[in-house]
Amino acid sequence: MTYLLRITAKGVLTRIAAGEGTALSAAQAAALLDTDVTERLVLPVQPPEWTAGRLLCYLIDARGGDKALPANFLGTCFYHTGCPIFGDLLLAQCSAESRSDEVCGMSEADADALTAWLKAQFSAYLQE
Repeated sequence: MTYLLRITAKGVLTRIAAGEGTALSAAQAAALLDTDVTERLVLPVQPPEWTAGRLLCYLIDARGGDKALPANFLGTCFYHTGCPIFGDLLLAQCSAESRSDEVCGMSEADADALTAWLKAQFSAYLQE
């Protein structure tokens, strides 16, 4: 089983089962974020314990600002520009190839390592 991590705009962290190593379709990702279109962004840093061999990325509602969704503190921090990211986000793994929009879940060990790292970095913000 592989997993995605969801972080709501309110800072609630949950784990979502994502199947057995299969790629998440654009429609599946959009459904998980209750939108019609997502955008994939790559995290500028990864936890030292990350072993997936792929990049750590996050998916956002590409229309979150237009929908007046609340800002997501973690997403905004990950974005590194000062511009806010709106709504919930999903953390997944992705290919380093920029043309590929494929994302997939992570192993339980990587989900555990990522959860621990997020809690250490953002303990004042995250809830479970």
